[in-house]
Amino acid sequence: MNKTTFLAPFGATFSHDAYVMLSELFSAPLVTEGNYIPAGANGEILKLMREHGGYGAIAMETLAEGRVAEPLEAFIELLKFYENITQCPFHVVGAVRMRIHFCLMARHGMTRDSIKRIIAHPKAIGPCKKSIESMGTIMMSAPSNGEAARLVAQSEEHADCAALGPTSAAEKYGLHILDNQFENQEAVTTFFLIAPKAHERAVGKENRMLIVFKVPQHKSGALVKCLLPFDTEGLNLIQIHSVHVGNHTYNFAIEIEVKDNQREAMNRAMKVFGAYVENHIAFGPFEVVTN
Repeated sequence: MNKTTFLAPFGATFSHDAYVMLSELFSAPLVTEGNYIPAGANGEILKLMREHGGYGAIAMETLAEGRVAEPLEAFIELLKFYENITQCPFHVVGAVRMRIHFCLMARHGMTRDSIKRIIAHPKAIGPCKKSIESMGTIMMSAPSNGEAARLVAQSEEHADCAALGPTSAAEKYGLHILDNQFENQEAVTTFFLIAPKAHERAVGKENRMLIVFKVPQHKSGALVKCLLPFDTEGLNLIQIHSVHVGNHTYNFAIEIEVKDNQREAMNRAMKVFGAYVENHIAFGPFEVVTN
């Protein structure tokens, strides 16, 4: 039985909702509590998948606050274990930009005026910032929005709190929804579907590449030289993230947009790119679907 990994708790997070959507879009197996591996943070998902295999959903970026550092750094960490995508036991099959709604939920009998604190994952703050400020409450962070809902429902210490999260969290923990669209700006999160190599990668009109790599140490212009091939081929570099690995050196992750008619250009760029890096793991191109 294939294991499935995403942010805990089961049945109460946007990550669970995303996995259900990704499984429908890209024909991944259904998830049940029996085959579920809980992750305490987005940064733990790839580590757990290295241990247990199977499938996973990971939140990579939000519309309000951009990239999520933890999962990008988890991808970069794969360079410690694998030299290339052939050695890596999983790949990215596809992605979805998922519109989400943050529900404001509390115990039955609570009102907006009686709420003292709001608990949520830190990435919930961006799209809900003005709504939070209008209530004049203290903000507290939780590992996930589902965990925030559990605390409000089950911990007496948090009985005067409200949580932000999906409707599924309110249903699971028996909380009352005070506002089913608490966000004050559009909330969209991009989730990647991670799968075993045997699961075919999806390619469509809109695609993305995620590449993690090492550059030669202390060589002048090393990073610039490895990025230039993508510019030469007219490919859009949408983000770059670095992690210090000691001795004044860094490993990197980049994400590149690849339209269907740019796949050959991407292949040419990758050949030149490979000559300027010590080693790399390339995920994609894989389709990105907007929900």
